[in-house]
Amino acid sequence: MVLDKSFLQGVSPAQLQYNVQQGWVFGIADVFWYEHFRKWDEWRLANLVKLKSIEKSLVLLPGIGEMFRAEAQKHRPASQVLVGKRVTLNPKLREGGRFFELDGQTKEIASERTMELEERLDDMVAIWRDFKTLPALNDATQSEMPNIVRELSLQIRDDREDIRGFYRNHRIPPWPEPELIDEQWAFFRWIQVQLLAGLDYFASYGVKIQPSREKLMHELLDLEYLIVALVVGGLASREKRMIERFKLLRPDGILLR
Repeated sequence: MVLDKSFLQGVSPAQLQYNVQQGWVFGIADVFWYEHFRKWDEWRLANLVKLKSIEKSLVLLPGIGEMFRAEAQKHRPASQVLVGKRVTLNPKLREGGRFFELDGQTKEIASERTMELEERLDDMVAIWRDFKTLPALNDATQSEMPNIVRELSLQIRDDREDIRGFYRNHRIPPWPEPELIDEQWAFFRWIQVQLLAGLDYFASYGVKIQPSREKLMHELLDLEYLIVALVVGGLASREKRMIERFKLLRPDGILLR
């Protein structure tokens, strides 16, 4: 189960232990670490203390970039060529009753990742705003929008050739041929998630409203959780929109909330 921070934040240590006793293994995506280390406070520390208590049931999952590289090199789904790694957390998250501080290297890595994500966010918002060019959305009234969004969402889920066509238009060597990719591939899931997010963005904000930067960053991070969860097939989350998207794109998936 890919572990979203909202799930970990919302469960007690006893509930987390119960899930582990039921046989669940929690997968940690790299975005999870970033969300905890880009800012640092007592609740983030408390989350890591919770994780320490179930350390033997944690698996560090490959990042999305690592999945893409594996699929480009092996021309097989990342889930077939990559494996998770065991997680070992610092045994002294609290020392002498003092607040545990992050080291300088961790802070620097988080800062670099923030700059990278800020650039990516600008690119994604520009693409999302271009959804105005879709014929189905261009002249839609506000009352028509929910039905149109639902129809297009189902198309994103069900029309494999549409997803392959979008991939074909953006493919660069040595990415695998479009005919190879399907729902098992990280490339395929990435496209589905980005299209769905763009659709939701346009339906919510159009081209005139500009939501807060922090809200958009939160959305971008949620997409990274979702892509990994779709590949793995399991998600532990309490984020409503992430859950809805997971259930739409992975109706056979397993959900904890």
